[in-house]
Amino acid sequence: MSARRQRVGAYALSIDEAGGVLLCRMSRRSRTPGTLTLPGGGVRHGEDPGDAVLRELAEETGLTGRVEALLGVHANVYDSDGVSIHGVRLLYQVTIVGGTLRAEQGDASTDGATWVAPEDLGGVTLSAHARHALELLAAASAGTSRS
Repeated sequence: MSARRQRVGAYALSIDEAGGVLLCRMSRRSRTPGTLTLPGGGVRHGEDPGDAVLRELAEETGLTGRVEALLGVHANVYDSDGVSIHGVRLLYQVTIVGGTLRAEQGDASTDGATWVAPEDLGGVTLSAHARHALELLAAASAGTSRS
């Protein structure tokens, strides 16, 4: 049996006034280089997930935000260097309130941050939790419920 661990993360879904989605590009240091994902990452021991999502947003994009709502949860199991990881991702709707957009600094898991127009989303490779967050937002906007 391979080693197992659980990882809890918090991720920000931010939409601009034109409907663009704030996304980060996974670096070659990550498992999925080139994939676009939501800004976010691991919740530190003892850290409130709402604080974690805002910390990660600032680290990965240079932007500051305000949590509006918890959209839902995305979970899956994946392998990383022979370790079975149970990833649990809390997906937050976040409004951007300040800062200047930039890429994450240093040797990081992401190497770019950008706003992607709604009409361009179909032509990019999105992480599973980014797709799930967009589906949750669409369902909430349509007045339906999904988890």
